[in-house]
Amino acid sequence: MLVLLLVCTVGLGIWAVTADDRAESQARADMRSDAETRQEKLVGAAADGVLDDSEIARVLPRGKPAQGLVRVERHGPDVIVTAELLGVGPGVFLTRETLVNGCFTFTITPHGRGHRMTEATTKELAVENEPQSACTTARVPSPSASPSH
Repeated sequence: MLVLLLVCTVGLGIWAVTADDRAESQARADMRSDAETRQEKLVGAAADGVLDDSEIARVLPRGKPAQGLVRVERHGPDVIVTAELLGVGPGVFLTRETLVNGCFTFTITPHGRGHRMTEATTKELAVENEPQSACTTARVPSPSASPSH
């Protein structure tokens, strides 16, 4: 009986010590899933061969605690969108939820101009162990045209 109590106590201790890591991991998975969803929406918005600032602002609205849309760059047919996204995970002990921010670039090449289909890539800029988002620490400038809500 004493061994069972000891095993339960140690197991509960390990579970408690690793709870923060599990909650953060789930929040990061949520954030990455959100990035994939937003990439799909950007591709959908570019289906007509054009991806304008108002379409981008609808897919990536500015917000808090994450910034949302940070910058839009255009290089030839490519539209490069930088955004800070938020991930939400379960709470730990007395907190209701775990929040993480991450910075992503979405490179969208609308169809047309020699492309058969809209092409898209997403890259996460934030380093997992970085205390702040790369959107903040890299001093990414604000977009030239700020979208309206």
